[in-house]
Amino acid sequence: MKLLSLILFLCFSLPAPAQTFNLARFSVGESRISVSLDDFLIHKTESSVTAFWQTDSVQWIRNENNLLVPRALLSVDVKNDDSSIHFEYQGKNIIPVQSDTGAHSDVYIDLFNPDTLFVYKGKSLLDKIVIEAAPSKKARAKQLIDYSCSPYEIVINGIDDEYVSLGCKMHKLGKFGSERPRLEVTMNTTNLRFLNEAKPPYTLFLENNSPVTLKMKDHAGNIRTLQLQATLPSSLPRLKTSFGLGPYLYESKHGADVQNSNFAPSFMLYGKFDLTETASLKAFDALLYSRSYFNNSGLYFSYDLASAFDERVLINALLGFQGLHYRFKSGDKTVFRLIYPQGFEVIYKHAFKENYNLTYGMFLSTGNETYTNAWIRYGKKSFLEFNYINWGHQENEIKMWGLSVGIPFFNLF
Repeated sequence: MKLLSLILFLCFSLPAPAQTFNLARFSVGESRISVSLDDFLIHKTESSVTAFWQTDSVQWIRNENNLLVPRALLSVDVKNDDSSIHFEYQGKNIIPVQSDTGAHSDVYIDLFNPDTLFVYKGKSLLDKIVIEAAPSKKARAKQLIDYSCSPYEIVINGIDDEYVSLGCKMHKLGKFGSERPRLEVTMNTTNLRFLNEAKPPYTLFLENNSPVTLKMKDHAGNIRTLQLQATLPSSLPRLKTSFGLGPYLYESKHGADVQNSNFAPSFMLYGKFDLTETASLKAFDALLYSRSYFNNSGLYFSYDLASAFDERVLINALLGFQGLHYRFKSGDKTVFRLIYPQGFEVIYKHAFKENYNLTYGMFLSTGNETYTNAWIRYGKKSFLEFNYINWGHQENEIKMWGLSVGIPFFNLF
């Protein structure tokens, strides 16, 4: 408790660095592309005003529009000791630190959506600082398409030399059982604006695979034509199922009789029914049938508990019950047990490859009998899974472990 209290005290009591301004809510994100501050030019006219990028200050954030963007610290100095010197950025007034040599402040700038920073002396405008991205033939490699867009194969054409950030969110339209997709795409661009000068972010909605074409203009007034296209699923079924097959080793016991290191095929069924974006019903059935017979099935309510590392890591809870059938050998009586182990899953999204997930899950017994079920799963629609199950009650016990291949079965609703 003392350690926790100390951590909380440090988190909430320590002051922020002086004169470093954050002008929006954000969460720390993960870089997917490299950004060089040399590519972002600083324009000003007044000689008494100097502005430069702080070295190594680039930080990736997920902003209030859920876009992953880079920001960097812009240091601004004004050689004027007048106490009325102040800055204005994104509609907010910034009071700089005053000294004998002038005024100074550091301001975080969204590199993919930079606004003009105004420098005032009282009511008079001293200067305005404008950030512009230098066009680059390599910018296509720096166009940031967020992981949220990965399943939809977003393609951008017509602005290969401009910086852009895209984020996606899928919506469901229509009645339950026949819902269709509507993809919301949010876009930031450093240099490009709509023809009516509206500021980013810009929002596009895609309901099919047809491209969206729009005209934009750069700071010089040149008209550019952007084309954006995505590959959307034909439907959004809530029920998804898979089956799995694989070799397993097992040890079984009934009283003093023991079977060690036996080999058997396993058959698995998996089902998931989405209730909301963060809650679902999950079901499974695991069957091992050889000299011993073992069938383990369960139904669980799953909901997201927390996410971390820019939502790449997701933790969800599994609350429900299971049924167990066990027969040591042919001719023996089949034992049935209704048990209530509870569990969790930790999902690492886009692990090693886009759209591939690495999952670790476990059920633990909440009753008097022994039960452990743990699995590691990796894949996309098809997947590999290593699974270990250990169950014991009174004179019966079975341990099984092995590797299975999961394959999509059918989707409904």
